Amino acid sequence: MINIAICDDIFEVTSQTEALIKKYNPTFSIDVFHNPIKLIEFLSKSNYHLFILDIEFPDSSGLEIASRIRELNAQVPIVFITSFNSYAMEVFKLHTFDYILKPLNEEKLFPVLDKVIKYLNIDEKHFVFQFNKVNYTLPLQEIVFFEKNMRKVLIHTLEEDYTVIMTTRDLLANLDDNFVRVHNSYVINIRFVREIRNDYLTLDKDKIPDIWIPISKNYKLAARKSILMKLREKIR
Repeated sequence: MINIAICDDIFEVTSQTEALIKKYNPTFSIDVFHNPIKLIEFLSKSNYHLFILDIEFPDSSGLEIASRIRELNAQVPIVFITSFNSYAMEVFKLHTFDYILKPLNEEKLFPVLDKVIKYLNIDEKHFVFQFNKVNYTLPLQEIVFFEKNMRKVLIHTLEEDYTVIMTTRDLLANLDDNFVRVHNSYVINIRFVREIRNDYLTLDKDKIPDIWIPISKNYKLAARKSILMKLREKIR
């Protein structure tokens, strides 16, 4: 899920922007701010993938907000919406993602959102989830395996482990074909398979000793077929 912050002091503009984004993708999570100070106060408590900011406010500037965002995150996309085109140089200096002139419409906003999605690459190569009101975006290629434990899913990556509450069905729906379910409790990343045995396999996680993962009877044939096909592709 992509988290977006909109900040504009005009209620009609934020309502219109929010409606357009929801039309583009109703699954996007959107927070609306009419006071830039409130947004700045909220920055340390949030994890946004995109900021859409007005440039002119009664007592401050969207450029100041963008500068503060850049202090915390040098990469997150920032899109300015404005009624004036005289800020182009200032916007460029802040390494913002795009600049849209009001009034907003689908023809102006949707191509920008397309570029943001492509830039973030969330829809294809990242696993996005939320736990304890914190949002995470993990590259799929860095996830070694998932371990189901009741309602929780433990996510084992190259660097550290994470937890999320998610059904197995939702988990599998967010993965690519490099991930295979080998057991009711395990979904593994084929990239890290070191060895396959009759009823288990081992995963290679850098300097950590081989990880032993059981293969259940219910998934043995399909899992072995998928793993071997992918391994053959890697050595062609």
